[in-house]
Amino acid sequence: MVFTSVARALRVRDRRLVGQTYLWMLPIYGAGGLLLERLHARLVRRGVSPPLRALVSTAAILAWEYGTGSVLRRALGDCPWRYRRGVTLRGYVRLDYAPYWYATALLFELLQREVRKLDRARRTAERRASRGEVEATGPGAGGPAETRPASDRRRAFRRMTDRRPSFRVAPPKGQAARGAPQAGAPSAPASA
Repeated sequence: MVFTSVARALRVRDRRLVGQTYLWMLPIYGAGGLLLERLHARLVRRGVSPPLRALVSTAAILAWEYGTGSVLRRALGDCPWRYRRGVTLRGYVRLDYAPYWYATALLFELLQREVRKLDRARRTAERRASRGEVEATGPGAGGPAETRPASDRRRAFRRMTDRRPSFRVAPPKGQAARGAPQAGAPSAPASA
């Protein structure tokens, strides 16, 4: 919507910013965004540089647009966004938009880095939990961290931290930590 409204405003000098889209675009962009997230995660794990990741994302976006356009044409008899100007592939994709998609992918690379900074405290706590630096909770907790695979410990720690408002918030006065005996309370008798 933003792209079509700004392009129209520049082309015909219409300051109302009238844009155009199709209801089909909501699931197409939603599913495409989820697929791009998976692709991005794989490329990051392989150590691909941000400019190259943006280039791969641009190719994936163009391929997704072409694929969904051709599927809609088969299903509906026509593709809602048939491009008639510019350099196109059968009217489904405008190749001259590739620089705009590349710039958008680079922008999302920068945004991804900034968003990850917001989640730094949680990731640090997860790393500590996976190394066993955080107290184990649940059955059998009393000694060092449980001997479960790291992925299970991280998952359990995420569930635990999602319930708590913050890692650094102390329990209110008068409440003891979970599992710790309160002062003056009788301890459980030892089993023989």
